[in-house]
Amino acid sequence: MLTRHTRNGVIWVDLESPTRQELQSVVSEFDIDTRIEEEIITPTAYPLIVASEKYVYLILHFPTMDPRGGAKNQEIDFIVGKDFMVTARYEVIDSIHNLQKVFESEELLGLPEKHVNAESLLERVLRHLYAALGEETEQVARMLERIEQDIYSGKERQTVLNLSKVSRILLRFDTALARHEDALASFLSELTAPAFFGKGFKEHINHIEAERMHAAGLVGNYRAVTTELRLTNDSLLSTKQNDIITRLTIMAFATFPLTVIAGIFGMNTPNMPLVESPYGFWMILGIMALTVLGFVSFFRFRKWL
Repeated sequence: MLTRHTRNGVIWVDLESPTRQELQSVVSEFDIDTRIEEEIITPTAYPLIVASEKYVYLILHFPTMDPRGGAKNQEIDFIVGKDFMVTARYEVIDSIHNLQKVFESEELLGLPEKHVNAESLLERVLRHLYAALGEETEQVARMLERIEQDIYSGKERQTVLNLSKVSRILLRFDTALARHEDALASFLSELTAPAFFGKGFKEHINHIEAERMHAAGLVGNYRAVTTELRLTNDSLLSTKQNDIITRLTIMAFATFPLTVIAGIFGMNTPNMPLVESPYGFWMILGIMALTVLGFVSFFRFRKWL
C-alpha cells in the first residue's frame, strides 16, 4: 500500500507491504538506485546506511511487544532527500499509522504549511517512533509492578518465569537501541551536508537524539529494576527453601532416636529390660515421647524452630 502526503513542496511517501510495481514507481520518481530497491525487498538483520548525492538511505529495526509473547523487531527503511522522504516497511507499525492520521487531520484543517520541511518531517517521524518505543517500555514497567506484588505475596516460584519473560523483552529492546546509535549518528551527520539540510539541521539532530536517549534510558532503568527484582525473588525463594530443608532435617533428627529405641527393644534377646513387663509398651512409648520432647525443646532453645 502506498500513502502519499505533500505539504509545502515536501513529499512523504509511506510504503506498507508494497507491491513490486509500487516500489518501482517510487524508485523511478525519486531516481533511487535499483540496489536500494533490492535492499528494501530483502529483510536485513542489522542497521545499514548508504549515502549518495541525492539521498541518504537508512535501515533501522524498532523493537516492539509481540502479541504471541516476548518481543520482535520491525524493520523500517528510510530514504531521505532534500525535499522528500520515503519510508518502507512490511508490517503494520502503529506509531507511523497514527502519525499519518495526524497528518491527514492537519491537511483537512488547513493548518499553515510554512514551517513544514523535510528536516522537520524526518524529526517528527523519528521522534514519534522513539516516543512509541518509550510507551511500550512503560507497558513493561507495569508488568514489573505486577511481578513485584506477586513476589511479596508469596508467589516466588511463579514469578521466576515472568521475570525471565520481561528480561527477554528488555534485552531485545536494549540490543536494538544499542545498534541504532552509530547508524543513526552517521545518517544524521550525512544530512548536515550542504546538499541536504546544512548545519541548521543540528538542532533537529539534538531533538532526535534526545528522544532516542530517553527511550534507551527507560529500557536501561527497567533492566536494572528487573535485575533487582530477580535478586530479591531469588533471595526469598532461597530463604523459603532453606526453611523447608531445616524443618526436614529437624524431623529427621527427631525421629532417628525413635528408630534406634524401637530397634533396640525389638531385638529378640533374653532378659531384655521392660519388654516382659506388663507395662513395658507404655514405658517404651513414654521414653520415646520424652526423647522427642527433649529434642523439640533443644531445637526451640536454639531457635531452630
